[in-house]
Amino acid sequence: MWMILICVTVTGLLGGGYYVSVSALTGIFLFGILFYRMYFQKKIKAAWDLNMAAIAVLVFAYLIISLWAVDSGMALLGFVKFLPLLLFYVLVSGQPEEREKMISLLPMLGALMTLFSFLMMQFPVYEEWVSVAGRLAGFFQYPNTYALFMLVCLIIVLWRMERKSLDWLDVVYALAGVFGIAMSGSRTVFVLTAAALVWILIDRLRRRKTSFHMKASETASAGNAKKIGAGKYRTVLVTAAGVLAVLAATLAVLALTGNLGVLERFTQITLSSSTFLGRLLYAKDAIPLILSHPFGLGYYGYYFIQQSVQTGVYSVVNVHNELLQMFLDVGVIPAVLMCAAVLRSVFTKRTGGRNRLVLVMILLHSLFDYDLQFLAMGFVLILFLDMRNVKEYKVPVLTGTVIGLAGAGSLGLAALGGVSDLQYTSGNPELALRIYSGNTLAEIQLLTEADTAEKMRERADSLIAGNDCISVAYSARARAKFSEGDVRGFIEDKLEAIRLAPYQYDEYIDYLEILAYCEGQYLENGNTEDARICAERAAEIPEMMDQLREKTSSLAWRIADRPQVTLSYENLQLIQEMEEMAGEQND
Repeated sequence: MWMILICVTVTGLLGGGYYVSVSALTGIFLFGILFYRMYFQKKIKAAWDLNMAAIAVLVFAYLIISLWAVDSGMALLGFVKFLPLLLFYVLVSGQPEEREKMISLLPMLGALMTLFSFLMMQFPVYEEWVSVAGRLAGFFQYPNTYALFMLVCLIIVLWRMERKSLDWLDVVYALAGVFGIAMSGSRTVFVLTAAALVWILIDRLRRRKTSFHMKASETASAGNAKKIGAGKYRTVLVTAAGVLAVLAATLAVLALTGNLGVLERFTQITLSSSTFLGRLLYAKDAIPLILSHPFGLGYYGYYFIQQSVQTGVYSVVNVHNELLQMFLDVGVIPAVLMCAAVLRSVFTKRTGGRNRLVLVMILLHSLFDYDLQFLAMGFVLILFLDMRNVKEYKVPVLTGTVIGLAGAGSLGLAALGGVSDLQYTSGNPELALRIYSGNTLAEIQLLTEADTAEKMRERADSLIAGNDCISVAYSARARAKFSEGDVRGFIEDKLEAIRLAPYQYDEYIDYLEILAYCEGQYLENGNTEDARICAERAAEIPEMMDQLREKTSSLAWRIADRPQVTLSYENLQLIQEMEEMAGEQND
């Protein structure tokens, strides 16, 4: 258990397991533990249930979908990223006592993370590692998911505070939970925290009421019944008073540390906020994609294709909704199976009140954010699932050999993908691409760094061959063709770049300016036919922008990044002058 706990803790420390490199390291470590159990203990004990089936289908879907994904190379990295979820489930599902020990340690880990990250936040050299725009993000480096983790820790502590002997450490953990949530500035988690507190108080009252009736029926004394009733309400009042005391202590700490300003975000909770409407816009644009690609787009497929289908201005790697993200990544079947597994745990009577509350909070928050993209949060979710059909199997030599070979292949891919991702995030895209040629993000970065038309053309051609949805690749190739004197090729690729990213206003301006330049050169050389083509293409730009304006969602005008779909007066004048110059030459 301690080896697995150490693995989970390290994953949490390394960005919560968001990066593929961390997932690769975690997967190798977990497979090592599994290998030890298979070959030295000669047995595997696990829950062979719907959860196991759903997680296995989800993980291997990322592998299979590489056959038709938007980007096959990046799709394989999705398999590397989520494989540890399956390994973790196999290792912990057959160990209920060990799982409970791990759950009981989460508040301590959360409190330590809050303490150290808050201290690091006070030093500019470390601040960017644990905070975002003045909001505490913990080691997740993302305030909203960090806040959700602290809410899970808070629920665990409050649930066990019902014991008669109150542990002072639990008070500290509760204070750390509330303080962390407040410092994160996460408005969604703030609302969920309030709902969780109400849930806990109601549950406490309901259970005390049940206990009261049972005890009252066992005694014929009215006086004893009154004492029991008084004790019932006293327990609830003590719980409420404890919660208020923790809130008051948190406010005091915020005031002493000069961080009360972070609470201003909570006064701005509204359904008309830019962030909330932005998430609605993401979902609105994602649903048609799901309907047209029911078998998924692959890992990072949504990111590459989103600009061509969006109806507003945004650029996000994830759709900020885990349910939709699963549909987008791996398609309908794996997503439905995973939802069914989690919902079964929520609604079954076998699930205890604490676990049900945690699962509900994670589910609700995941509808507005991408929590499960963090491997550590995936592990937390698994710990609270209802696990059934726990059986211990001896591992035959042949089965172990097959699993070992498959695991070796998976770990080989994990090593390549993980090291490549580490090099990319460390600022070494060329080495990242040499290690794993499917790292499209590294190749895009190299494209943007290309300093000659030849290199630009080479990189662009390579990118388009593997992924024909990258606007910047077509834009770069258009530039290369222009420098080579291929104006018609430039027009073709530039129009494709604009089609794939229609809200990139600078692309229209760049297109117009080069067309104007080319027209002037053609007219100087007496080439009126090509000059006329340039003028005609320039005249199409206002119409293209009119069509874009009609396509734009009403939500797009209510968020912070609003689309620019109108040319300036100077640019409209330039188009008119181009038409006049071409007309004069034809006359």
